[in-house]
Amino acid sequence: MGASDADRSWTRDGLDKTRFDGNAGNIRLGQAFLRLDGEVLNEVTASVVASASDDRRRLVDITEAWLGWNPVPDSAWKTRVKLGAFFPVTSLEIDYDSLGWTPVRTISSSAINSWIGEELRTQGVELTVTRKGISENSAHDYGFTAAVFGRNDPMGSLLAWRGWSIGDRITGLTESIRLADLPVYRPGGALAQQNRSIHVMREIDHRPGFYVGAHYRYAGWLSVNTLRYDNRGDPLVVTNGQYSWNVRFTHLNARLQLGDKWEILLQALRGETIMGPNAVRLRYSAWYALASHPFGPGNLAVRFDRFNAQEHPADILPSDPNGEHGRALAIAYAWRISPSVSFVAEALGVQSDRVARTAIGDTPEKTERSLTTSVRWQF
Repeated sequence: MGASDADRSWTRDGLDKTRFDGNAGNIRLGQAFLRLDGEVLNEVTASVVASASDDRRRLVDITEAWLGWNPVPDSAWKTRVKLGAFFPVTSLEIDYDSLGWTPVRTISSSAINSWIGEELRTQGVELTVTRKGISENSAHDYGFTAAVFGRNDPMGSLLAWRGWSIGDRITGLTESIRLADLPVYRPGGALAQQNRSIHVMREIDHRPGFYVGAHYRYAGWLSVNTLRYDNRGDPLVVTNGQYSWNVRFTHLNARLQLGDKWEILLQALRGETIMGPNAVRLRYSAWYALASHPFGPGNLAVRFDRFNAQEHPADILPSDPNGEHGRALAIAYAWRISPSVSFVAEALGVQSDRVARTAIGDTPEKTERSLTTSVRWQF
């Protein structure tokens, strides 16, 4: 349930930043998830996550499907292998033991994790090795992650032509997302081969991408993770109205547990994406800080976001402006009523400036506000 003063959400072909706008109605089915887990072989498990959303053209889709191998360690090193389609472990807002790419302290995700939920999915194999300090009576845990993946080649389309967003929507593996009606990909436009409907999980250039990362944890109160991502997309390849994009970024996050009460989350991302012969070349960055503390029967959280995108000087289409900058503030209260039912309320404000809005008859600078409540039932 919620109310918003946004004019036209990006889910309705607009360029506003929140998932729902003033015409969305006050009561919505945000998302529903069904997760099936099972043991396939000794030490091998399977997991499939299906989701339903009332702003999806196809109501139900698969968001993750993977096999996991977790052998019993015979030393201080623990190994995990995942094969299939899944989210990389990049977000501190997400409880990976729960369903979907949904935050637990707030209703919306940060700009970084909203983008990952909408445009990024590992579709390949990931290896993680971790040295557990407890096996050597040490407070230090550390390890490394590496993955090779395919598909996901149109990733970057939303970030360039729609920009950053603040929401909790998860893209299914087979669904398409419709862009705003910008002149650049209209008939006769500079990129008329581009279809307005983006299939972000497709394979286009048949080149594998990779990411590598490292993680460290100390005594349960400090954790740090870093990741370098490169999909190695060939930006000159276009198939069936979809371009391949070369997307690269560096990601860093940290979690601090101060005493028994305060929790601080910090996350930052910086990268570049290229499509065509520099038809779109965009540098982007975002960061957020979140503080949470128990309050009454629940938990109070405050998150501040900054996000930015700048066209590279080599970009050859000044008639297609993709730059923007903005900030957001979310204040949320989460109350677990029972082991299976929780209630979350969130006030969200987003300020942004995006020149491309003028191409669809909108104003570049906008302030959007929303008040949302959510009842979550898990069984």
